[in-house]
Amino acid sequence: MKESNNTQSPDAFSRKWLLVVILCMVPIFFAFVVLGDPGKGRAAAVSFGVVMVAIRTCWRMRKHLWFWVTAGILIALHVLLVLLIPWSDKSYPGLTLMPIGFADFLIMYGCFRLVEKLMKKSE
Repeated sequence: MKESNNTQSPDAFSRKWLLVVILCMVPIFFAFVVLGDPGKGRAAAVSFGVVMVAIRTCWRMRKHLWFWVTAGILIALHVLLVLLIPWSDKSYPGLTLMPIGFADFLIMYGCFRLVEKLMKKSE
């Protein structure tokens, strides 16, 4: 068994962590299906997954208040996008949605890195 210290982050994407994220995505999707909007449900579930992956990728920054403020702003923007954009009920294969999710991830990761750089510069 590996010894871990406080400076080293845990395995970022363990199977257990990924399973928890997927299991959290399912009720988000079905909540929108019950409300009669599966397109928004798919967008909300994918958005949740991408946000969680971006946060976990930047997990080493978690001890800074600015990280959580940035995460909160990004989550609020995702909620607004999901609720305000009319999403299609058409079924899309995962390979079609993957580039959109990856672009979303890169934008969020860039936001975290930009804020990190600005906060280091201000210190």
